Amino acid sequence: MPIEKRIIYISLIIAIIAAALLLALSKSLRKSLNPLINISEELAHGNLNVDIPISELKGEIPKISNALNQMAQRLNELFKRLSSEKNQLEAVLSAMSEGVMVLSRDGKAIITNNALLEMFNIKDNPKEKQYWEILRNREVTELIENVLSERRPDTKEIFYLYPEERYYLLNVIPLESPEEEVIVVMFDITDFKRLEKIKADFIANVSHELRTPLTAIKGYSETIEEGAYENTEDLKHFIGIIKRHTDRLINIVSDLLVLSEVESRDYLSGSAPDSDFEWIDVEEIITSSLEAIKTKASEKKLNIAFNNGAEHHTVKGNRFLLEQMFLNLIDNAVKYTPDSGTIGIELSNPEGNLYIKVFDTGIGIPKEHLPRIFERFYRVDKTRSRKIGGTGLGLSIVKHIVILHGGTIDVESEEGKGSSFTITLPR
Repeated sequence: MPIEKRIIYISLIIAIIAAALLLALSKSLRKSLNPLINISEELAHGNLNVDIPISELKGEIPKISNALNQMAQRLNELFKRLSSEKNQLEAVLSAMSEGVMVLSRDGKAIITNNALLEMFNIKDNPKEKQYWEILRNREVTELIENVLSERRPDTKEIFYLYPEERYYLLNVIPLESPEEEVIVVMFDITDFKRLEKIKADFIANVSHELRTPLTAIKGYSETIEEGAYENTEDLKHFIGIIKRHTDRLINIVSDLLVLSEVESRDYLSGSAPDSDFEWIDVEEIITSSLEAIKTKASEKKLNIAFNNGAEHHTVKGNRFLLEQMFLNLIDNAVKYTPDSGTIGIELSNPEGNLYIKVFDTGIGIPKEHLPRIFERFYRVDKTRSRKIGGTGLGLSIVKHIVILHGGTIDVESEEGKGSSFTITLPR
């Protein structure tokens, strides 16, 4: 056989053997790679809990299997950590009383917490809405626009009329991130604003109440000092006026001290407001209070009725404060009841509570004034109240004492026919 044919035959045999070997190797590789391909597809679909077998073959395939296994474990840990941080963030935002909203650089809402949705009565999901669609206020819009454009934090107090009158402190802060988000935080400061107003009104009222007697005392003192009176009777008259206004000052200061004592007894003071409560004999306190106003009542020939029922009445409370409560109510009844009228006190124990009713047949309170009679320095008839020595603090003190003891107070009154105050105290 010629040498050329032998070479051709040998070449064909080698080619066939090589093809067979390649086919066998291809099948072996496909068998080893198929699990890796399936696992890669599972990973691509987000299933990170797959079990990646380590191939028994030598070479690069076991290395690939091992690398995929480590990648899946790390990705699984990373996603668990991210999920945990996301849950923590959502829990913190949900627990916050402040309204929080995160905006994208183009002003669309990315995150909003429940507090903000409740503040503005938002029912629909505000995500991807523009901030001006959510926080419908011109001042808010201008503030956020400035922060978005200038990337500088800003703060402002905002007043809203809807869904109710509220004051908010608005903080807008740009975040240092590639996405350039902005965070909006809204603090509800309505209660603080109300307290500021109450404080300002209180200072104004106290100043006004103190200025009148002080001015009178100063004026008449200067008159006496300069000898600008004609006889001894004039001097006695001027001294009488000074004494009357001095008594008024003492009454105002005394009532302010009692009111301060009552208002300071809260849980923020570091001790429980009932830490010095004891069981009190109510009849004893009422009797001593009636004894204190006995002279005034006798001068006006008032009839005093005290009905304590058949039971013995006790209540747990602060003796000094309860005495102040009864003294104020009974003293008011005496002051505003005409001569020969009647004042009375009734006690009863229905449903386990102590009911105290203080009533009179006095001038009564006009219906339009009833909602405000417990306000500090509020008077129905200012001229008459000052004339009879009222400070305008008595009923405010009474209400604070009742609340401190966990009770309630109600009033019924008809102009010209008298008033009735009913106090309910737990026993």
